[in-house]
Amino acid sequence: MAKLALLVATFALAFFLVNASIYRTSIIPDGEEENLSRRGRQSCQDQIWRQGYLPNCQRYMNEETGSNHPRYRSHYLNSCCDELENLREDCRCQGLKQALGQQLKLQGVRWESPEAEDMCEAAETALNRCGLESRRCDMHSGRWL
Repeated sequence: MAKLALLVATFALAFFLVNASIYRTSIIPDGEEENLSRRGRQSCQDQIWRQGYLPNCQRYMNEETGSNHPRYRSHYLNSCCDELENLREDCRCQGLKQALGQQLKLQGVRWESPEAEDMCEAAETALNRCGLESRRCDMHSGRWL
């Protein structure tokens, strides 16, 4: 009888140990959640940087201002689409925002100018024109210049 009680107690202990190990809780220290979020943004930043801030998207935006010859538009749009396809899906809008900022800075164009509005429109609709996204990127939020 003592052996049976010992055997039952052993099985009960094993059951409780297995059951307790199933319900583990992940505890994220304060501030660590923000660090995890930053790492995601940094990886987007790394992708955008590796592609040189999407130079063909910058050229496409510049062409859309009407200041250059229109026959190159489709070439730059197609090349821009290729650059966007090489970015992770959740990084594409951010990539366009940074490309727009680089182009405005390079051209010395102010955000309030008509040229900037044309470039903004081109950037906002680029994902749709590339067939990558049906919605527009909002270039007016998060100005960094």
